[in-house]
Amino acid sequence: MWFAWRIRVQRVGPGEERANSEEITFLRVAEAEIGADLSGQVQSLLQDCFPGYPDRSYFKLPPHFRYLAMTSDGVVAAQMGVELRVIRVGDSVVRTFGVVDLCVRQGERSRGLASGLLAEVTGLARACRMDFLILFADDERLYVRNGWARVRNRCSWVKIDDHTTLGLARQADPDAMMVKAIGARAWPEGDVDLLGHLF
Repeated sequence: MWFAWRIRVQRVGPGEERANSEEITFLRVAEAEIGADLSGQVQSLLQDCFPGYPDRSYFKLPPHFRYLAMTSDGVVAAQMGVELRVIRVGDSVVRTFGVVDLCVRQGERSRGLASGLLAEVTGLARACRMDFLILFADDERLYVRNGWARVRNRCSWVKIDDHTTLGLARQADPDAMMVKAIGARAWPEGDVDLLGHLF
């Protein structure tokens, strides 16, 4: 099932005055419902934004659903994969959405699309009674501005490479893990078991 809504974003380049606004449509779509054309656009965007990205529209495994920001002429301007996962943190089992591969086309950056996609998944997480949103990021600036915090729990996950399970990985200090609390629950103490691959 596809969900769509429209927002207006300013088309302003470096050193330009405010230009006319353009309508951007945000879509939330199940991965299994994405057709070949749209999948090709997503793959192209991912490869443009992440050098060395594989020749497919996902890195390790496909996400459960995606948010897409579409221009009025049908071009994918931004995308974000989302995975539904329960994970264990210490003695607690928590419901999470894992955010994967958030990216914005070069010519569409600095218009609030990434923050808009993060706001949308935050709203859905509240409506679905998730405990936390989780992601892994080297550059935390966007996420800190949007309410995320870095955590230092030891972490384990299933290692997957090119559709092959390689075993279990453990990292003592996963300095790239970030979380956003959805309700009043505090992030638990203890080791994190992602109960699957790394987001």
